[in-house]
Amino acid sequence: MEAPDFIDCDVVVVGTGAAGVAAGLAAAEGGAKVYVISKMPHHAPSPTTRAWGGMTWSTEQTADELIRQVVHTGGFLSDQRRVRQFADAVPATLNKLRIEGCDFDDPQPAGEGMPGIVRWSYRGVDSGEEAIQRLIDASSAQCMWLFAATEVLVQDGAVCGLAAIGLKAREAVIFRCPCVILASGGGAAAFQRTDNPPGATGDGIAMAWEAGAELVDLELISFGYPEARVQDVLERGEELREELLGLGYGHYFLGGVRVDERCETNVRGLYAAGEVTGGLFGAARLGGAALADCFVFGLEAGHNAAFAAQTRAVELDHIVVDAACDRIEGILRGSRAPAPVHERIRRILWEHVGPVKTAGSLQHAVEELHAIEADLAFTGGASREYIRAAVEARQMHTLGGLIAQASLERKETRGCYWRSDYPEPDNEGQLRNIVLRKAKSGCELSSQPPVMTELTEPPAPRIGAGCFGYLTRLSDAIGPGSGR
Repeated sequence: MEAPDFIDCDVVVVGTGAAGVAAGLAAAEGGAKVYVISKMPHHAPSPTTRAWGGMTWSTEQTADELIRQVVHTGGFLSDQRRVRQFADAVPATLNKLRIEGCDFDDPQPAGEGMPGIVRWSYRGVDSGEEAIQRLIDASSAQCMWLFAATEVLVQDGAVCGLAAIGLKAREAVIFRCPCVILASGGGAAAFQRTDNPPGATGDGIAMAWEAGAELVDLELISFGYPEARVQDVLERGEELREELLGLGYGHYFLGGVRVDERCETNVRGLYAAGEVTGGLFGAARLGGAALADCFVFGLEAGHNAAFAAQTRAVELDHIVVDAACDRIEGILRGSRAPAPVHERIRRILWEHVGPVKTAGSLQHAVEELHAIEADLAFTGGASREYIRAAVEARQMHTLGGLIAQASLERKETRGCYWRSDYPEPDNEGQLRNIVLRKAKSGCELSSQPPVMTELTEPPAPRIGAGCFGYLTRLSDAIGPGSGR
């Protein structure tokens, strides 16, 4: 293929939602040359722009209570170091957003002395677009739409760039940079039924794994579902499978890329923020916490990436670039329309890895995904729509296999994670974080106890659908054993 276009910068951010634009803003303020890219057109709907603007609100006085509610709601699978960081950062983050022009109503605490939510003053469908645009206007980072990221480039265990396809020109683009921030959101649109707009197909999670980054609790996915039918899923899932699969939708990824308090992965120079990450919320989350997560850790990732970029120079190995360009060439020259395999993957994930799942259904998903692997090599084409769909199909295929493997390992029900063949929670054997990492033999799986730095006595976890509500009184115990 023709030589790719090279773009030199300090930081490239993948994603133009809340986490992405916040990361771009902070990185640019740190003196970095920053590009923020999206595979979607400008003003295309995203989970952020669709949000009605309910965002977690807290103060120094309510931070401990917010931590308690986040940890209990998530079934004690949260990394409590990150939960503390989150709770402490919420007030300053809200002030930062206001300074940059985002308007908010007065905070609405859940009760006296309790955390709660604050809403954008411009509410309604796509109201989040106003907030995103204000942050873009306030930033010197350059936004580029219709650029589909395909892989993070890594040399000697460290980031050296990002490969992408310019969908307008239909050509390979190589960003040469020491730091990449993945802020591409979750993968709820990889399921056949979803309330997420197109594009939320888990690309960043798949790219992180391919680059060698660890994933944590990828099996934990929130499904919007009629609360009255959750018990049917647990007690009669196989008996009522067809009926139950006609209900609900994929809503939010609770697991994802594993990061530390600096938002950096185990791959040097690779950062992640927002729904693409895991480890903060555990098995369920509070309503409004997703937006706060995106803004809090988007800013954190951008700040740290800008600082790190100052200490590293990058020289791209032509072998790494050539291999990435060969894979892009396969997409651009694909001879099969990607839509059939794209939709087949989404059907497999909903029917076998969605709200109604057992060991049998999960193994069936693994086998079906393996059976269509060969078809992926030929999907693609010259049109903008074919190229994006082919990229997404490859990422969803990787994502789906990883979710199925992690789900086979978690043999219990907890929070928004349900197993019809294991309908009860198991604090004795299953209170653990499941970690995935790419190895020569395929997927390497391990587990470890959750980080409990403040709350150490897990009660029976909450079980339910969608987002959980805030407690309204300190006396509203979530369960016994809530000692610090």
